[in-house]
Amino acid sequence: MHQDEFHDFCRNGNPASFIRNRKMPLTDLMFTMINRRGITLSLELRNYMKTAHPGMEISKPGYLKQRMKLNPLAFYELYRHHNRNFYADPGFSVFHGYLVLAADGSGINIPTTRETLETFGTSSRKGTKPQASIGLGCLYDVMNRMILESDCCKCKFDEMRLAEEQIDRVSETIGASQPFLVVMDRGYPSTAAFIRMMEKGVLFLARLKSSDYKKEQSS
Repeated sequence: MHQDEFHDFCRNGNPASFIRNRKMPLTDLMFTMINRRGITLSLELRNYMKTAHPGMEISKPGYLKQRMKLNPLAFYELYRHHNRNFYADPGFSVFHGYLVLAADGSGINIPTTRETLETFGTSSRKGTKPQASIGLGCLYDVMNRMILESDCCKCKFDEMRLAEEQIDRVSETIGASQPFLVVMDRGYPSTAAFIRMMEKGVLFLARLKSSDYKKEQSS
Protein backbone atom coordinates (compact mmCIF):
# COMPACT_ATOMS: atom_id res chain seq x y z
CA MET A 1 0.00 0.00 0.00
CA HIS A 2 2.99 2.29 0.54
CA GLN A 3 4.71 1.54 -2.77
CA ASP A 4 5.01 4.31 -5.36
CA GLU A 5 3.66 2.00 -8.09
CA PHE A 6 0.49 1.41 -6.11
CA HIS A 7 0.06 5.14 -5.47
CA ASP A 8 0.35 5.79 -9.21
CA PHE A 9 -2.32 3.15 -9.88
CA CYS A 10 -4.66 4.69 -7.29
CA ARG A 11 -4.49 8.14 -8.91
CA ASN A 12 -6.80 6.94 -11.69
CA GLY A 13 -4.91 8.78 -14.42
CA ASN A 14 -4.67 12.11 -12.55
CA PRO A 15 -1.01 12.71 -11.57
CA ALA A 16 -2.02 15.53 -9.22
CA SER A 17 -4.05 13.27 -6.91
CA PHE A 18 -2.68 12.25 -3.48
CA ILE A 19 0.48 14.35 -3.88
CA ARG A 20 0.16 16.86 -1.06
CA ASN A 21 0.20 15.79 2.59
CA ARG A 22 -3.47 16.34 3.40
CA LYS A 23 -5.53 15.35 6.44
CA MET A 24 -6.64 12.24 4.55
CA PRO A 25 -3.69 10.88 2.52
CA LEU A 26 -4.06 7.77 0.39
CA THR A 27 -3.16 5.19 3.05
CA ASP A 28 -5.61 6.67 5.56
CA LEU A 29 -8.29 6.84 2.88
CA MET A 30 -7.83 3.14 2.13
CA PHE A 31 -7.83 2.18 5.81
CA THR A 32 -11.06 4.07 6.52
CA MET A 33 -12.82 2.26 3.67
CA ILE A 34 -11.50 -1.20 4.56
CA ASN A 35 -12.37 -0.80 8.25
CA ARG A 36 -15.95 0.46 7.86
CA ARG A 37 -18.20 -0.93 10.61
CA GLY A 38 -21.61 -0.03 9.21
CA ILE A 39 -22.27 3.13 11.23
CA THR A 40 -22.76 6.61 9.80
CA LEU A 41 -19.89 8.09 7.84
CA SER A 42 -19.51 11.00 10.28
CA LEU A 43 -19.06 8.59 13.19
CA GLU A 44 -16.72 6.38 11.15
CA LEU A 45 -14.48 9.37 10.40
CA ARG A 46 -14.55 10.66 13.97
CA ASN A 47 -13.61 7.25 15.41
CA TYR A 48 -10.86 6.69 12.85
CA MET A 49 -9.26 10.13 13.30
CA LYS A 50 -9.46 9.78 17.08
CA THR A 51 -7.39 6.58 16.84
CA ALA A 52 -5.06 7.35 13.92
CA HIS A 53 -4.60 11.13 14.29
CA PRO A 54 -5.69 12.32 17.76
CA GLY A 55 -6.67 15.98 17.85
CA MET A 56 -7.26 16.19 14.10
CA GLU A 57 -10.63 16.19 12.34
CA ILE A 58 -11.78 15.91 8.75
CA SER A 59 -15.11 17.04 7.39
CA LYS A 60 -17.43 14.68 5.58
CA PRO A 61 -17.34 16.77 2.33
CA GLY A 62 -13.53 16.87 2.48
CA TYR A 63 -13.37 13.11 2.88
CA LEU A 64 -15.81 12.47 0.02
CA LYS A 65 -13.80 14.80 -2.22
CA GLN A 66 -10.68 12.74 -1.54
CA ARG A 67 -12.56 9.49 -2.10
CA MET A 68 -13.73 10.61 -5.56
CA LYS A 69 -10.07 10.73 -6.66
CA LEU A 70 -9.46 7.06 -5.88
CA ASN A 71 -9.32 4.42 -8.61
CA PRO A 72 -11.85 1.80 -7.37
CA LEU A 73 -9.71 -0.99 -8.87
CA ALA A 74 -7.17 -0.25 -6.12
CA PHE A 75 -9.04 -2.67 -3.86
CA TYR A 76 -8.90 -5.38 -6.53
CA GLU A 77 -5.13 -4.90 -6.74
CA LEU A 78 -4.80 -5.18 -2.95
CA TYR A 79 -6.95 -8.31 -2.92
CA ARG A 80 -4.85 -10.05 -5.60
CA HIS A 81 -1.59 -8.98 -3.92
CA HIS A 82 -2.78 -10.38 -0.58
CA ASN A 83 -3.82 -13.69 -2.18
CA ARG A 84 -0.49 -14.12 -3.97
CA ASN A 85 1.38 -13.51 -0.72
CA PHE A 86 -0.80 -16.04 1.11
CA TYR A 87 -0.06 -18.88 -1.33
CA ALA A 88 3.61 -17.96 -1.70
CA ASP A 89 4.26 -19.30 1.82
CA PRO A 90 3.87 -22.99 2.71
CA GLY A 91 1.39 -24.06 5.37
CA PHE A 92 -1.97 -23.45 3.71
CA SER A 93 -4.50 -26.28 3.95
CA VAL A 94 -4.84 -28.87 1.18
CA PHE A 95 -6.77 -32.11 0.68
CA HIS A 96 -4.35 -34.92 -0.28
CA GLY A 97 -2.11 -32.25 -1.79
CA TYR A 98 -4.91 -30.50 -3.70
CA LEU A 99 -6.56 -27.16 -3.14
CA VAL A 100 -10.34 -27.61 -3.25
CA LEU A 101 -11.86 -24.72 -5.20
CA ALA A 102 -15.62 -24.22 -5.34
CA ALA A 103 -17.10 -22.39 -8.33
CA ASP A 104 -20.41 -20.72 -7.63
CA GLY A 105 -22.55 -17.85 -8.84
CA SER A 106 -25.29 -15.70 -7.36
CA GLY A 107 -27.49 -12.70 -8.05
CA ILE A 108 -27.44 -9.53 -5.96
CA ASN A 109 -30.00 -6.73 -6.06
CA ILE A 110 -28.53 -3.24 -6.50
CA PRO A 111 -30.14 0.23 -6.62
CA THR A 112 -32.42 0.45 -9.63
CA THR A 113 -31.55 3.39 -11.89
CA ARG A 114 -31.53 3.85 -15.63
CA GLU A 115 -27.77 3.38 -15.63
CA THR A 116 -27.77 0.17 -13.57
CA LEU A 117 -30.57 -1.32 -15.65
CA GLU A 118 -28.69 -0.57 -18.88
CA THR A 119 -25.39 -1.89 -17.50
CA PHE A 120 -26.47 -5.01 -15.60
CA GLY A 121 -30.09 -5.73 -16.55
CA THR A 122 -33.07 -6.75 -14.47
CA SER A 123 -33.85 -9.96 -12.61
CA SER A 124 -37.61 -9.27 -12.58
CA ARG A 125 -40.15 -11.16 -14.65
CA LYS A 126 -41.77 -9.46 -17.63
CA GLY A 127 -44.67 -7.23 -16.70
CA THR A 128 -43.36 -6.56 -13.19
CA LYS A 129 -41.42 -3.62 -11.81
CA PRO A 130 -37.76 -3.88 -12.88
CA GLN A 131 -35.16 -4.60 -10.22
CA ALA A 132 -31.53 -4.01 -11.22
CA SER A 133 -29.26 -6.91 -10.30
CA ILE A 134 -25.70 -8.00 -10.85
CA GLY A 135 -24.44 -11.52 -11.40
CA LEU A 136 -21.56 -12.52 -9.16
CA GLY A 137 -19.29 -15.46 -9.92
CA CYS A 138 -16.57 -16.64 -7.53
CA LEU A 139 -13.86 -19.27 -7.24
CA TYR A 140 -13.48 -20.03 -3.53
CA ASP A 141 -10.80 -22.01 -1.67
CA VAL A 142 -13.04 -23.90 0.76
CA MET A 143 -10.30 -25.14 3.10
CA ASN A 144 -8.48 -21.81 3.49
CA ARG A 145 -11.62 -19.65 3.21
CA MET A 146 -10.13 -17.46 0.50
CA ILE A 147 -11.92 -16.01 -2.52
CA LEU A 148 -9.38 -16.44 -5.31
CA GLU A 149 -11.36 -14.99 -8.21
CA SER A 150 -14.52 -12.90 -8.34
CA ASP A 151 -16.30 -11.10 -11.16
CA CYS A 152 -19.38 -8.91 -11.41
CA CYS A 153 -21.41 -9.43 -14.60
CA LYS A 154 -24.82 -8.79 -16.07
CA CYS A 155 -27.52 -10.42 -13.96
CA LYS A 156 -28.03 -13.14 -16.59
CA PHE A 157 -24.63 -14.64 -17.31
CA ASP A 158 -23.05 -17.97 -18.23
CA GLU A 159 -21.75 -19.35 -14.93
CA MET A 160 -19.76 -22.12 -16.58
CA ARG A 161 -18.04 -19.82 -19.07
CA LEU A 162 -17.07 -17.42 -16.29
CA ALA A 163 -15.78 -20.29 -14.14
CA GLU A 164 -13.56 -21.42 -17.03
CA GLU A 165 -12.08 -17.93 -17.33
CA GLN A 166 -11.42 -17.83 -13.59
CA ILE A 167 -9.83 -21.29 -13.60
CA ASP A 168 -7.49 -20.13 -16.38
CA ARG A 169 -6.38 -17.19 -14.21
CA VAL A 170 -6.06 -18.95 -10.86
CA SER A 171 -2.49 -20.19 -11.40
CA GLU A 172 -1.37 -16.55 -11.30
CA THR A 173 -2.38 -16.58 -7.62
CA ILE A 174 -1.62 -20.08 -6.36
CA GLY A 175 1.35 -20.82 -8.63
CA ALA A 176 1.59 -23.02 -11.70
CA SER A 177 2.80 -26.08 -9.77
CA GLN A 178 0.02 -26.22 -7.15
CA PRO A 179 -2.61 -28.87 -8.09
CA PHE A 180 -6.26 -28.12 -7.46
CA LEU A 181 -9.71 -29.70 -7.78
CA VAL A 182 -12.73 -27.64 -8.85
CA VAL A 183 -16.15 -28.57 -7.44
CA MET A 184 -19.39 -27.29 -8.99
CA ASP A 185 -23.10 -27.51 -8.27
CA ARG A 186 -25.97 -28.55 -10.55
CA GLY A 187 -26.08 -25.24 -12.41
CA TYR A 188 -22.71 -25.80 -14.06
CA PRO A 189 -22.64 -29.05 -16.06
CA SER A 190 -21.71 -28.51 -19.70
CA THR A 191 -20.29 -31.26 -21.90
CA ALA A 192 -18.32 -28.79 -24.02
CA ALA A 193 -16.84 -27.17 -20.92
CA PHE A 194 -16.00 -30.56 -19.40
CA ILE A 195 -14.11 -31.52 -22.56
CA ARG A 196 -12.21 -28.21 -22.59
CA MET A 197 -11.19 -28.65 -18.94
CA MET A 198 -10.07 -32.24 -19.51
CA GLU A 199 -7.96 -31.11 -22.45
CA LYS A 200 -6.27 -28.58 -20.12
CA GLY A 201 -5.74 -31.18 -17.40
CA VAL A 202 -8.14 -29.49 -14.95
CA LEU A 203 -9.56 -31.88 -12.36
CA PHE A 204 -13.21 -31.27 -11.50
CA LEU A 205 -16.19 -32.75 -9.71
CA ALA A 206 -19.70 -31.63 -10.70
CA ARG A 207 -23.04 -32.47 -9.14
CA LEU A 208 -25.59 -33.51 -11.78
CA LYS A 209 -29.36 -33.51 -12.01
CA SER A 210 -31.01 -36.90 -12.25
CA SER A 211 -32.14 -35.95 -15.76
CA ASP A 212 -28.60 -35.17 -17.03
CA TYR A 213 -26.98 -37.53 -19.54
CA LYS A 214 -30.01 -39.88 -19.80
CA LYS A 215 -28.51 -41.89 -22.67
CA GLU A 216 -25.26 -42.46 -20.79
CA GLN A 217 -27.15 -43.47 -17.65
CA SER A 218 -29.32 -46.00 -19.50
CA SER A 219 -26.28 -47.66 -21.08
